[in-house]
Amino acid sequence: LGRALLTPTSNYWPCHNYSIEPPSPYFSYIIPLGDGMKSFGFLGKLIKRIQQCPLVLKKFPKLRNATAAEMWAHNRPHGSGHQMHFDSDDEGRGGVRNPIISCILYVSEADSEIPGGPSLVTNQKLSSVRLASRGWLAHPKARRLVAFDGRYLHGVVPGKLSESRPGRRVTLMLAFWEKIEVRSDEGPGSARKFPESFEVAWAESLRSPFEGGDMGYEQCKQTQPIELGRVYETLEGKKWKGRMPEYDCCFQGF
Repeated sequence: LGRALLTPTSNYWPCHNYSIEPPSPYFSYIIPLGDGMKSFGFLGKLIKRIQQCPLVLKKFPKLRNATAAEMWAHNRPHGSGHQMHFDSDDEGRGGVRNPIISCILYVSEADSEIPGGPSLVTNQKLSSVRLASRGWLAHPKARRLVAFDGRYLHGVVPGKLSESRPGRRVTLMLAFWEKIEVRSDEGPGSARKFPESFEVAWAESLRSPFEGGDMGYEQCKQTQPIELGRVYETLEGKKWKGRMPEYDCCFQGF
């Protein structure tokens, strides 16, 4: 992961015209599950470990029905958030279709501190008639995986200025799908075919053979996220009682 993603000059970012500051073009790629993962080296091993992790399966038994994983990544400065959104096939075109689960993996060197604010997951679905009443925060931490039901509204809270750290908040996202169409369009967009390793340097890095031992799951530990009593509030710190705020009224940290 480090060769492909860890620094702003790692080969994934320039290949996707990823800006030093957001927003940037959006790309995602599809990895078929099952026997097809054997050619995906380290990335395939990582996806398989998540899909078969007992802690994840206990929470999301439908993960056994997944046939494909969608992969994308972000590289943000400390003070940058990410707008609240729903993960959806083809970015919601033709109707919202959510994955079984979505996962966030924080990428860092060893146990170094990771800049940026926490991921926020709410209990609000697209079909909800009321705004989210509860939310959960997961702060960036080395080797931490956040997994949540793909139907729920989520985003990233900008990092606090008082806690500013150098470096970047680098995350690898994986969404597991029961069914998703691979799209062959050129340029930015979702659900692209994963490149052959000999074509693109970043793909070769992620497909490289897994060099570590076959670790078990005994080192996996479930950690409870920080629960919020409310998700929306006014600038005065009072509970928001209106409808969903307009997009431009929400501070996104950009």
